[in-house]
Amino acid sequence: MENLVIIREKINQMAELALSMLKNTFDGFMKHDSDILTNVLKDEERLNGMERNLNSSLVAISEGKGADDKKNIMLLSNIVEDLEEIGDYIKDMIERIEIKIEEKLLFSDDAVDDYKHLYNAVETELADVQKALGMNDKNFARRVLCGTEDHVDNLVQKYRETHTQRLMKGICLPRACNMFLNLLDFTGQISHHAKAIAKNISELK
Repeated sequence: MENLVIIREKINQMAELALSMLKNTFDGFMKHDSDILTNVLKDEERLNGMERNLNSSLVAISEGKGADDKKNIMLLSNIVEDLEEIGDYIKDMIERIEIKIEEKLLFSDDAVDDYKHLYNAVETELADVQKALGMNDKNFARRVLCGTEDHVDNLVQKYRETHTQRLMKGICLPRACNMFLNLLDFTGQISHHAKAIAKNISELK
């Protein structure tokens, strides 16, 4: 039976994969490259498999454990679930980006700049979460939690409003507008899960 040290290392590998998926999805978005996105979808299947295996291991190892160990197991299970949900949102993002590519939908330069800003904020959060797991250093988790709690939410709301204004001015088409707003929302949800992971890491003993 695997011990908690091995399981934590595997959870770090899951976090590394989720971070790589996010980066590659952004790369595919910027390059209009469907092949990159196809490979990310394969990684999403791997991520789902890791979630199933890790949860099975955590259930198996929980038997006979003391209160502290059981709390850690519960926190680790929460982290695994959040990482899997990040993968789900990345898959949703890819579906929208593929539509954008297939239908040759264009975002304005301002829209792309807005999304870059949001993406960079969320990638930094997920990277800090991965460092906290990989280096066993809660300071990285605290850095995610010490940031302005609603910073990403405020960015999403701000960029939704400015993009709607661009739509009203005829700068972008309604179909492209919907794709952009979806990307904002899904990326914002990834931030929510990164913060949840950081909170669980901070409570680990």
